[in-house]
Amino acid sequence: MNMQFFTGRGRHGETVQLPRAYMQHVKWVPRIGDIFPNFSAHSTHGPLEFHRWAEGSWVMLFSHPAAFTSVCTTEIAGFALAQDEFAARGVRLMALSRDTTETHRRWVEDIERMFEIEVPFPLIEDETGYLSSAFSMIHPNEGGHHAVRKSIIIDPALRVRMIFEYPYFVGRSTDETLRVIDALQTQDRHGVATGGDWHRGEDRLLPPHVGDARARFLYGERWTKFCDYLRTVSVEDD
Repeated sequence: MNMQFFTGRGRHGETVQLPRAYMQHVKWVPRIGDIFPNFSAHSTHGPLEFHRWAEGSWVMLFSHPAAFTSVCTTEIAGFALAQDEFAARGVRLMALSRDTTETHRRWVEDIERMFEIEVPFPLIEDETGYLSSAFSMIHPNEGGHHAVRKSIIIDPALRVRMIFEYPYFVGRSTDETLRVIDALQTQDRHGVATGGDWHRGEDRLLPPHVGDARARFLYGERWTKFCDYLRTVSVEDD
């Protein structure tokens, strides 16, 4: 991939490498379909360069307002408890907040002690808010200093596939996060869509560009037509 980059640098040496195509008169914000920029930072797992760390994996990069707070603690614990579920889907997790690495380490020790679990994913230091600002995780109308609860799901090609945003006082759902990852991955594998409240193992939806003749060729009797715009199909889960 041939791309021209420009690199910004924070006060503590943090760097973010953005394609020049993202330079606009307004501030860049991550959008579905964008290549997520490379960045470097300190973490509870040591110095980290994002593209190298993420290579070949799905990634969920998620921000949280602050360490040693109640909602954030339950989120970190929930994701840690579901680590095997994420790993089975080839997903790596990475958390980010405006706390130092030392603060994150002490917080992780607390979480591991209280919940009797291991927190196996890195927590990124962003004391100055440089990364949170670059990734549009700080919202002026939601405090304006700490990051909101923003989750960005990135595929192995480093392309943004899904973005969630939650306010300070509403914790994320681990189950919904896994459901969305399943939906994205089944789309990639089978070229199908997923309906509202879909869960793994249920029928998918045929997209409009797959005509009836093509559906018969691909799926035989494993699809059902309710009307011209609503057709379901049964495909095997991987």
